[in-house]
Amino acid sequence: MGKIAYDEKSCGTVLFTGRGEELRFLLIRSTQDGKSGFPKGHVEAGESEVETALRETWEETSLHAKIIDGFRRTACYPLKNGRRKLVVYFLASYEGEEPRSNPDFESYDFLSLPYREARRTLTFDNAKELLDEAYEFLSSLGYTDK
Repeated sequence: MGKIAYDEKSCGTVLFTGRGEELRFLLIRSTQDGKSGFPKGHVEAGESEVETALRETWEETSLHAKIIDGFRRTACYPLKNGRRKLVVYFLASYEGEEPRSNPDFESYDFLSLPYREARRTLTFDNAKELLDEAYEFLSSLGYTDK
């Protein structure tokens, strides 16, 4: 596999809750432009990809997410300024917490949706593909929808 050329790097999570019941995926929706996606943000000096993903998830949702081993996906796309951005996503679960805006960071609306509704709600095609891969991965681990 060749190296991906990029100018900026971010990391984030595909968040879900529910095992043995209906899986629900947490999307964040911008209060400014209404676009829906997954929590992510820029890597800070000295951070690993997982550390960045968990920090950004907490900053944007106030959730203490747990990474699910074996799922790491990347997306690379052009920005409006002509630069290329690489985003590394991990699959992560949360239980017993409600997402809320962290007052020291950005403010989002939170959408906890079943797979098909989450897929319809996501703004970008690469996010929909990422959700498809996460759902398939969870199914292979025995997570089921009832």
